[in-house]
Amino acid sequence: MSLALVATLFPACQKFEEYPIEPYIEYQDFAVVKDSIGRDSLGFFTISYRDGDGDIGLTKNDTLPPYQYNFFLNIYQNINGELVKLQLPDTNVNFNSRIPVLTPDGINKAIKGSIEMKLELFMMTPFLDSDTIAFEAWIIDRALHKSNVVMSPQLILK
Repeated sequence: MSLALVATLFPACQKFEEYPIEPYIEYQDFAVVKDSIGRDSLGFFTISYRDGDGDIGLTKNDTLPPYQYNFFLNIYQNINGELVKLQLPDTNVNFNSRIPVLTPDGINKAIKGSIEMKLELFMMTPFLDSDTIAFEAWIIDRALHKSNVVMSPQLILK
């Protein structure tokens, strides 16, 4: 899994945006790329974010708890009409990731943009008992402020 990032920062000539210092996210999209025989192979989970003090992101040196991850993702599958969290056989494997530092230079630190997470669906599908999944996501900034938690709609994999 990898994390692609598109950050929208505000140029100095624009009016300063003001947001709370706790990050806020919204579910934006989930898109798939199919393999040569038409199966969903890669998924791209996208959220939008905003943060008033711009302290989203980890440096390469931020590796010790609580800074191993700052983008958290759980996958749920629809089993008999209920969403059940996907449990992988290896409990050390998860879908969490790291957002790099997004803090802008200058006086205004407020940021907003989109974060896209690439998921290798072909690695996940052997562990699924359903073709219908949903994602739960949240982020944590460097001051350890947790964002709200968002849930995607239920999505059908092929």
